[in-house]
Amino acid sequence: MNALLAGLTLLIIGDSHVTFKDSLLSVLPDEFTKRGAKVVTYGVCSSMAADWVVPNPNNGCGAAERIGDAPIGAPNMKPTSPPPISDLIAKWHPNVVMVILGDTMAAYEQKTVSKDWVDEQVKTLTYTIGKTACIWVGPTWGQFSPRYGKTDQRTTEMATFLKGEVAPCTYVDGTALLKRGSVNTIDGVHATPASYKVWGDAIVQATLPELEKMKAAPAAGQ
Repeated sequence: MNALLAGLTLLIIGDSHVTFKDSLLSVLPDEFTKRGAKVVTYGVCSSMAADWVVPNPNNGCGAAERIGDAPIGAPNMKPTSPPPISDLIAKWHPNVVMVILGDTMAAYEQKTVSKDWVDEQVKTLTYTIGKTACIWVGPTWGQFSPRYGKTDQRTTEMATFLKGEVAPCTYVDGTALLKRGSVNTIDGVHATPASYKVWGDAIVQATLPELEKMKAAPAAGQ
């Protein structure tokens, strides 16, 4: 363990990419904890940005909570609303909130994505995060499958649009971290454990300089 992030409390929230074992739920808390941070992670499958502000019962595909690098148990498969971000900030007093969201709002199965709707989703969350420092990680590459209809074109469109939407959060473009076509998936959207490890390691390397700066920021509610 090194103390690069000692004194930092990091709250990570996101969709299915941070809900299951061998996903980013495994990689990110482990790596940031090794570097001295206190990490709290919440993932709710299929959740969209505004769901973390206005409770919206999930379709039951899974929800998880992980404190630090604690062992990962089976996800809660009951229909679950994401815990409100305001409650999480009040409970954990993070210096930084890391948001892992994008795929669930990209409307892969539709001909177009409503930019106004995405704008409302994103702004609802960033407004509620408020003055707490924030990093937003956008979607990375996948593979086309009939189940989700994810395409490189829509992924690029969504990643580019989010870049201009998430301020005051710092944006990390998932498509810039990995080469197109390099992400192996189990269903077109969700990566294999090996690809989640590569993606997670890339997120860590991309965000460490920002997190080191942000650890000096006042913790929320302090």
